[in-house]
Amino acid sequence: MKHSYKSLLTVIFTLIIPMSLWGQDDAREIFTRATDQMLTQNMEIVLEMDITDKKGRTKVKGYEILMASLGDVEKTKMSFQKPEQAKGTTVIITKRPGDAGLIEVYTPANGKTRKLKASADNMDMVGSEAQITNMTARDPDELAFMFLPPQEVDGKNCYTVVVKDKDFKDQARGELAIEEDTYYIVQISVFDMYGKQTSLVKLSDFQAVEGAGKKIQPRRIVSEDLKNQKITDMRVLKVASRTDLTEEDFKLPVQQDM
Repeated sequence: MKHSYKSLLTVIFTLIIPMSLWGQDDAREIFTRATDQMLTQNMEIVLEMDITDKKGRTKVKGYEILMASLGDVEKTKMSFQKPEQAKGTTVIITKRPGDAGLIEVYTPANGKTRKLKASADNMDMVGSEAQITNMTARDPDELAFMFLPPQEVDGKNCYTVVVKDKDFKDQARGELAIEEDTYYIVQISVFDMYGKQTSLVKLSDFQAVEGAGKKIQPRRIVSEDLKNQKITDMRVLKVASRTDLTEEDFKLPVQQDM
């Protein structure tokens, strides 16, 4: 998570945290109302994205994704559709409580499967740009909340809700801009443990999700990686509720392990 005025932020947080604890329940309520209306698990999603690096070079990627909670196990299956040379590559990500997680990567070119620890570097290597729920899917009981002054984002009046891991005392946090009228999360600013901003995410074009009651999903997500000077412009082409997903839906072809 990120900001160049580290010393100023330290002073602000020293002053503001004691004064704003009174508002934690209200901030949590707004966060919960915003996230509860979004579909974040047991879903099928098809998306494409343009990834532009600091030299202005753009790559196009496309995925078909399944996501499910199977008991206390979180499963994600990503099937590459673009670019053409990567089509058929399949990634399974498995996360269990108290475990860093496992990544399995099946490559059709050689018919083999690699197994990797789900570290940040490995997640980035296999296409973590497609992991779109992260902070919004977190259990509120694991988080602490507070308000910052309201802000205007793209002409929308927004609450500003700070979200932090409850057990950590550093400056790592997310700042969510939540539209007052709709409770849509329209912007997420992420800061690291030193208070330095690392990314800015903008969400728009919210639409109802097929087969999911009143759940909604942003169809456009633009993320700016400030550290690596990379912009990811993601377009959701399809999203549907999939409460029927089972362990069988998250299996790779039986191949020789590397």
